[in-house]
Amino acid sequence: MNFLAGVDEAGLGPILGPLVVAGVALSGPEGTDPWRVLAGHVSRHKHVRGRVRVADSKKVNQGPHGFRRLEETALAFWAALRGELPPTLGGWLQQLGADLPLLQRCPWYADLSLPLPREADAGWLLLHAELIGRALRQASVSLLDVAIRPVDVEEWNGLIADTDNKSRAHFHAYAEVIGRILLALPAKFEAGAHGHLVADRAGGRVHYARDLQRLRPDARIEILQEEPAVSSYRLHTAAGRVQVTFAEKGEDRAFPTALASCCAKYLRELMVEALNRWFAARVPGLQPTAGYWVDGQRFLGDLEPHLDALGVARHRLVRVR
Repeated sequence: MNFLAGVDEAGLGPILGPLVVAGVALSGPEGTDPWRVLAGHVSRHKHVRGRVRVADSKKVNQGPHGFRRLEETALAFWAALRGELPPTLGGWLQQLGADLPLLQRCPWYADLSLPLPREADAGWLLLHAELIGRALRQASVSLLDVAIRPVDVEEWNGLIADTDNKSRAHFHAYAEVIGRILLALPAKFEAGAHGHLVADRAGGRVHYARDLQRLRPDARIEILQEEPAVSSYRLHTAAGRVQVTFAEKGEDRAFPTALASCCAKYLRELMVEALNRWFAARVPGLQPTAGYWVDGQRFLGDLEPHLDALGVARHRLVRVR
């Protein structure tokens, strides 16, 4: 058995709300294409009624029904993995192993009882989770892991202070999820197994060999390609070979990278909703924000007269970069 994994993030550009990194891993026979295996239940290039869409989250989360479709994708696969839906945002974060005490230093995360799902029908999600799981089993494919790591503003600002470099701060968060997959996957297979992890690349970074060596000090790192669009490496370990590729538009290259994109975006959307709900309950007439630069500045301008009275620490709300 071999494996295919993917890592992607949501929220690198905004000034408000978390950065979220997600990773997805599957195993199956060599050459298996999950999009093809799940063609009866999953769409790729466009939305198809009655199917969940696995693609770049920016494409899934479009139009008036975009959030519902994003939720269907993330929660149908989560239920396929875990056999149940998370009851609330807080319950899901707990299942994901998030550091809740750290997050809850922000008052807008003190109450994480936001019920899930938000818009999708729970029965529909559970039915499609069962159909997805059945199709995977019939093709001898296993969904091994869905790892999602939120990095909220205070932690992000701490990473910037430690590294003085946005690219290094970003990779620190990325590396935690990549490391989890690289450390866990080879142990699941017999010696000689091999696989491929495709990570979406943000920014213009080209060289990753030293970082991969720190993640897997037991591995021999072979550089396959280091170019502006793609950097690729092969990690040789006692358990087998793992190719790790950092590529622009990685979610178009690999199914698990596309699914990771949707999972990361969905969790970020939920956490931004929690932020908006907290402030809206305290500042009448305040319009919600997605946290990106222009509207984030509008939101902060509207909040400025109220921040001291609300006791909000700016370093927990606004990113320094």
